[in-house]
Amino acid sequence: MLKTELKVETIGEPNIQALSDSEQRTFFETLFASILILSNNQSQGV
Repeated sequence: MLKTELKVETIGEPNIQALSDSEQRTFFETLFASILILSNNQSQGV
């Protein structure tokens, strides 16, 4: 399995629970979609 290092920089203290339900859903959907794209790119050798 390939390893990928990601650097996440935050401003302040992130608190996902402070988001509304729809914002939380959008956050997790976007995160999941990004993980899938990264995984697909790595499996294709991109």
